[in-house]
Amino acid sequence: MTPNRRKIHGALVILTLALIGCGPTKPPNLGLAEAERALAAAREAGASTYAPMELRNAEDRLSRARAQAEQRDYTAAQYLAQETEVDSELAALKARLGKTREKIEVRTRENAQLREELGAGNPPPAGDRP
Repeated sequence: MTPNRRKIHGALVILTLALIGCGPTKPPNLGLAEAERALAAAREAGASTYAPMELRNAEDRLSRARAQAEQRDYTAAQYLAQETEVDSELAALKARLGKTREKIEVRTRENAQLREELGAGNPPPAGDRP
């Protein structure tokens, strides 16, 4: 092999290695999938009714996390994804709490109505009669 050919081969090897190093790399796990699942669970729990502000915050943070991931700011994207999960979990908990409170209110009204019906149908005790 002539010296020029060695130089050309060496240059090709270096160029190939440089191109491999600059190629697209898979981003690290940022937690976006987990954040999306948590957000979906909050929606299913009824957060749009019982915790709309928390749900909106989670949606905004997830959107910002995706934008940061596209810009390859993986640290910010991961942080926002974690915040999305927390906001989603809070929204889901508030939704469950709201549903539970509604059930309690319904049962309380039903109990009051039953007490009223039971009280109206019974004569007063013997000691209270005129």
